[in-house]
Amino acid sequence: MERPLLSSPAIGRRSDAIAHGTLYQKAAALIDLAEGGMGIPEEILDDHLTFADAVKYYFFFIHFNWIWFLNSFALLYLNFLEKPLWCGQDLAVSCHNRDYYFLGQLPHLNEAASLIYEGITLVILTAHVIFPVSYEGFNLYWKNNLHKAKIIFLLILVIDIFIYGLYLSPVALNSLPFRIAPYIRVVFFILNIRVLRKTLLVLAGMIATFFNVVLLGLLFLLFSSWLAYVVFENTEQGRQVFTSYGATTYHMFILFTTANNPDVWIPAYKESRWYSLFFILYMLVAVYFVTNLILAVVYTSFKGQLAKQVVARDLKTNAILKKAFNLIDENDFGYLDKEQCSHLFKELSRYSTLPNIPEEDYGLIFRELDNTNDSKISLVEFTDICHAIAVIFQKGDSVPWLEKFQFYRAPLSQKLKAFVRGPRFRYVVIFILILNVVTVVVETTLDIQDKSGQKFWEQVEFVFGWLYFLEMLLKVYSLGFENYWRAGQNRFDFIITMLIVIFETATFVSPERLLFLSNGQWIRYLLIARMLRLIRLLLFVPRYRAFVATFLNLIPSLMPYLGTIFCVLCMYCSLGVQIFGGLVNSGNARLAETPLADNDYLVFNFNDYPSGMVTLFNLLVTVNWQAWMQSYKQLTDSAWSYAYFVSFYLVTVLLLLDLVVAFVLDAFFARMELEEADKDDRDEVSVSKDDRDEVSVRKESRRRYAKMKTPTRKVDILLRHMLSPELDQHAQAQYYGV
Repeated sequence: MERPLLSSPAIGRRSDAIAHGTLYQKAAALIDLAEGGMGIPEEILDDHLTFADAVKYYFFFIHFNWIWFLNSFALLYLNFLEKPLWCGQDLAVSCHNRDYYFLGQLPHLNEAASLIYEGITLVILTAHVIFPVSYEGFNLYWKNNLHKAKIIFLLILVIDIFIYGLYLSPVALNSLPFRIAPYIRVVFFILNIRVLRKTLLVLAGMIATFFNVVLLGLLFLLFSSWLAYVVFENTEQGRQVFTSYGATTYHMFILFTTANNPDVWIPAYKESRWYSLFFILYMLVAVYFVTNLILAVVYTSFKGQLAKQVVARDLKTNAILKKAFNLIDENDFGYLDKEQCSHLFKELSRYSTLPNIPEEDYGLIFRELDNTNDSKISLVEFTDICHAIAVIFQKGDSVPWLEKFQFYRAPLSQKLKAFVRGPRFRYVVIFILILNVVTVVVETTLDIQDKSGQKFWEQVEFVFGWLYFLEMLLKVYSLGFENYWRAGQNRFDFIITMLIVIFETATFVSPERLLFLSNGQWIRYLLIARMLRLIRLLLFVPRYRAFVATFLNLIPSLMPYLGTIFCVLCMYCSLGVQIFGGLVNSGNARLAETPLADNDYLVFNFNDYPSGMVTLFNLLVTVNWQAWMQSYKQLTDSAWSYAYFVSFYLVTVLLLLDLVVAFVLDAFFARMELEEADKDDRDEVSVSKDDRDEVSVRKESRRRYAKMKTPTRKVDILLRHMLSPELDQHAQAQYYGV
């Protein structure tokens, strides 16, 4: 069996490791691929003849991931900078008059600059789409549905840019009613970002269930509208609001969203208080039963689709890890020993995708993998290697650099260090922060009121800045800079404090000449940022500490779904600008009769992309959203405009936003359960200490309680805990061959 020496030459690139490295270097490169997300088809993974070359091109491709990523954002950002098509029409007033058309403040690119911008991004996008042929081969490349979709959308984008170029030329096209490029840019943004693409696949898998349950809600709406139309036929409600079955359905749908409650049934309520029972019953059934029924069915389907995706990812990852395991276990023993794992961990430390593994942690990671405690790592245990090495074993405090000097070990110095490290020093700092809050509030109030006493309080703020600097020096002196810098909170304090010192020094030395650095406003903002440390007061309450930790852990989990909502907003914004662009302007006589004018909502329009995105956000929170729906129906004189707003509500509010809310609630309770389980484990470990030798307990507990999980691992654990019933069903189905 090949046992490379620890002094074997290092191979820094994964492609070289797989092509020319030792068995351990090859295995380490494969594990790094498994952790980073393998982008190579499994057919190439099993082909020993072409695998090395394919991986070499693959690594060259992902070396430029930052370019592909920035280009995706550049494509999408062009939607915000591009001049709307309606601006190119023959207008009585030029669209350069921003006040006339209530446009936003983001400048628009002219046609030539826009075409050049789009051409550059197109070249980079083409390279991004075509290059995978080099490591997959044409046959495998074309079998991939993702590649097919990218090629099709790329061709559509090229054709659209070509037509747009003809439109800009003086001889070809006189008008261009619409462009498809704004939509294609959003599509590529989704396809090129893995988490968004996976989220879209999950949503696509549950779309049939969503339509079925929405149909149920539609039947409830139609029946309720018919009932309301019949009940209020000869009443003031029927004469003023429910004038027809279509009008009744329209108002009852808006009432379903609670946006026009109670305005819509005020005529009925004035006529008879008993009529309120009808609307109260309708609201209770619609909001608290039908809506929640839709959410429950949709979220259950969502979790099922998400579990399928997790299982598929695990299967792909395990296939790569199995290949790495077989490389090391060349004699087919079926297990790896501690020495083999130590060599592997050393090679794994060379890759940035995985955490750096200190040599003293090799044994700890081996024990994390060895679930059976037989000093052997089987293939099943080996598949958990990415999780095991994602555990961070914090190092003990390093010896401060000043320790070599005699004065640092003097009794007075020891007392000072003990005071700084103790709780009393922390209480003093918190007290100073509270005083600083009072000072900033007083100084800001006097500044706004233009009172003469504001100068005195501004000088007091300078004193607080130097107190923070003194606190930083005491901590660095007592802990040593390496130990001080290890805590994220200390890094934040260090940066803010140094900026405060620089600005205050500039103000003291040259208050007039260095206007940028000697600006008292900057110092005030920095002091306010420093006072964010008061959030630590919440951490003294165990329940609040759990809430804060749960909130911070949920942020990475939510980003794909918030990103999906953003992309849907972009799609609807492109459509809104093309359909409704230019209708809201100071010269439109119809505008005065619309709810937009009555509510002073004219600045929330679809005349350009930034304004459209803000308008869609207002629709997303469903506050008086019918004002836009009714206004654009009046401006377009077409009831088809209703389809735009109703579909937006169904997709973004009833589906995506409700999914986010349900996900947050589910994830929050799952996180609280995990916190309780970790607490029980710590209590169990502390109880079991009585049965062991005191020295061994001290050593193990120092390492055990210092053990933490990386943020990525925390998200993965949280997701698997949330999906545990669905994952168990998949495991049982695989076991029984279903």
